[in-house]
Amino acid sequence: MPRTTRGAEQRRLQCLQDIQNLQEEIKLLQISNEKLNAVGLDDMSFTELASLGSMLDEGFRIVDEQLDNVGAHEEITTKQIFEYDLMGGPDWTQRIEKEDLAYQSLLAGRRVALRNKAREFRLSPPETQPWRSDDPERFKMDIDSLEMEKERLRLFNQRMLGKELDGMSYAELFVLSFEISGASRKVVSMKKIKRDEEMRKTKRPRPSVNKEPISPGQI
Repeated sequence: MPRTTRGAEQRRLQCLQDIQNLQEEIKLLQISNEKLNAVGLDDMSFTELASLGSMLDEGFRIVDEQLDNVGAHEEITTKQIFEYDLMGGPDWTQRIEKEDLAYQSLLAGRRVALRNKAREFRLSPPETQPWRSDDPERFKMDIDSLEMEKERLRLFNQRMLGKELDGMSYAELFVLSFEISGASRKVVSMKKIKRDEEMRKTKRPRPSVNKEPISPGQI
């Protein structure tokens, strides 16, 4: 019996360690996600902002190219052709496109809300660690949930850089390009602020010189 108890305790401690490791990985991904979405830029230098801006510009360029490719080469299936004729032709297509864009915009809004909530939680005072259950099933659920969140953040960070875009629809790419361009504009604004700050720091006031009349004996 003691051997079984020790084994259970070791598994519990391993699960807690796995959870802690996942939390740390997610924290780093959250910070990267925030930077890529132009959140929390105050602590970045002008050089770091310039590098971030270049990455976002390159990401936007790639997404924009993919957007053109998907729009030009998107295949229409037999089912779509049937629905196109049945539902009213161009009007139906436009309605579906608008609904898809609206849905993707809604998802983008949810991402913003999740990002803000995660940042608020991360910057708040340390709380009691919630992972205290001895139920193996609960541990498994917690770990699975964290793994999913880790993958979600990793994938979205990659997409902000123009990577792993295969399989994305026109509407998904369109909203993504909008998010990247918005972040890029904010980075440009912050770069200007940082540049002005650095210029003010490098400007030193000239020491005042008291010019006194020169007496004949000084000539």
